[in-house]
Amino acid sequence: MGFSKLDKDPNEGLRLELHGLVDAYCDHHQNEPEGEDQERLALLELEDRFNEALLNTVALNYQNDSQDSSPLLPEVRQELRSRLRRSPVISLEDRDLEGRDPRESFFDRVLRGFQRLLGCLLRKWRALLAWLRRAVAAGMRAVCRAAEAVWSVFQDFCSFTAQALGFALQA
Repeated sequence: MGFSKLDKDPNEGLRLELHGLVDAYCDHHQNEPEGEDQERLALLELEDRFNEALLNTVALNYQNDSQDSSPLLPEVRQELRSRLRRSPVISLEDRDLEGRDPRESFFDRVLRGFQRLLGCLLRKWRALLAWLRRAVAAGMRAVCRAAEAVWSVFQDFCSFTAQALGFALQA
């Protein structure tokens, strides 16, 4: 990642890293690449780098917010990563090849691809956040049910103990 774990605000580090990734992408495209395949590969690489930067920042924010400063579990990171599999940017581009204006400049094509990539990333991260909210809500319901079961047993124990003490004192 492009910033240290010691930074106070991982989100600011993310902002800088994302800007750096976009700068590198634009620098790479200052000279037109050999063809559309290189454009697509560059977009796929950019998508992977965006996702890794975002996941790393999620992990840093989690660690900073976690009371015991424990890192994000590897299996949780892997689940998040699997839910962010590559978007179908290539297939989206292929559908537009027929309707593409031959007068469209290389830079317009690159910009359109980049905008599509950002749209795909936004949809994927929105879906990931919705999934996390559902998972956390389900997990919290399970924790509440477990706590309620323990509370019920404890209440019964207290009631039984109070009755037993009451009988013992009466005797």
